[in-house]
Amino acid sequence: MAISLFVFLIGMVAFYFMLRQQVDQNINLELKKREISLNKEFDAAHTSAKPSVNLSDTIIITRIFHPRANEQFSDTLLFNQETNQYEIYRQLGFVKKIQNNDYYIQIFKALEETDRLIIRIVILMNLLIILIILTLIIVNRHSSRQDWKVFYDTISKIKHYDVNSHEDFALQHSDIKEFEDLNRVLVSMTERIKSDYLNLKEYIENASHEIQTPLAIINSKMELLLQSGDMKEKQYKTVADAYEASNRLSRLNKTLILLAKIENRQFPESKPVNPSIMINHQLESLEDLIHSKKIKVVKRMDNEITVPMNPYLAEILLVNLIKNALRHNIVGGELNIELTKEHLRIANSGAPLQFDPKILFKRFHTSSTTPESLGLGLSIVEKICTMYGFIINYSYQNSMHVMKVDFHKT
Repeated sequence: MAISLFVFLIGMVAFYFMLRQQVDQNINLELKKREISLNKEFDAAHTSAKPSVNLSDTIIITRIFHPRANEQFSDTLLFNQETNQYEIYRQLGFVKKIQNNDYYIQIFKALEETDRLIIRIVILMNLLIILIILTLIIVNRHSSRQDWKVFYDTISKIKHYDVNSHEDFALQHSDIKEFEDLNRVLVSMTERIKSDYLNLKEYIENASHEIQTPLAIINSKMELLLQSGDMKEKQYKTVADAYEASNRLSRLNKTLILLAKIENRQFPESKPVNPSIMINHQLESLEDLIHSKKIKVVKRMDNEITVPMNPYLAEILLVNLIKNALRHNIVGGELNIELTKEHLRIANSGAPLQFDPKILFKRFHTSSTTPESLGLGLSIVEKICTMYGFIINYSYQNSMHVMKVDFHKT
């Protein structure tokens, strides 16, 4: 439509000048006919007619003594005594020899009515073009809305499609072959994706269950060995290391399963949870660790704030953030917790990071040397934030590591 409008604009300008040129040619032809008629009269009477009151019939005869061009068309202005104003005329000047004397004769044709006609034609053409363009826009919008309705309905269903949903992925029928082919391919693809997802989900659940059972048996047997007291020191240390590795493997298995469930959005139920209550509960359960490291806890929390989340995921989010802040805190450091309607901010004392903060949320990355750390805590935090549209950022300010979760949706 923009190209059409540009072409019409250029076309109207060209049309005006072409129309103007054609009108001038027609007037020139009329003046030429009048010149022929006057030449016949001059040849017959050897005299000029008296000027008429009508300027269109005005003839100006001027004797000349120097040769000039025989014929010359041009536009000029003449004063009309009837209207008391200047008007534009088309004139033809030619040289006529009368009784051995050269005379320059000028005849005129009024252009006012012609110009008015041209303006009217141009205005009508512009109105017609505008009407055509508006009609095309309306028809195009209406037809596009009808033709593309199925397409946009398909796009909307793809955006809101949940592989965990038990509803079939049904799309509207379309009379347009290309859209119908697209819908058929999408339905087939989503069915394959859902089938592969369910198979993978079943495999993970079965594998995790089967892994947990032998791990639990291994742990219980090792506990019995450690409590028997019949082993030598070297044997005791070997069994203790194996017991610790088995515990770590069990925790890793559970954590990876949790990550998979979060990524697959298997925690759909949400309700308003109060973060301040959960934070206070976690601080009480970690009171021994806080006292052992002599950490000063500073809380600035709005106790009335609620956040719509799955309670289990909310607890995991807060536990991982608080434990991370305590684990990486220094002896005699500070733990600052700020909770507002807009964000949750947890800051702890500590030396600057020795690696790029961008990899802080990657899986299995940890700067801790403690065996309890799996390097998955912050990765779980990021997945939960992504699930609920929160924004989590890390920064280092005033010798404090700051984790900030903005509750505003992305």
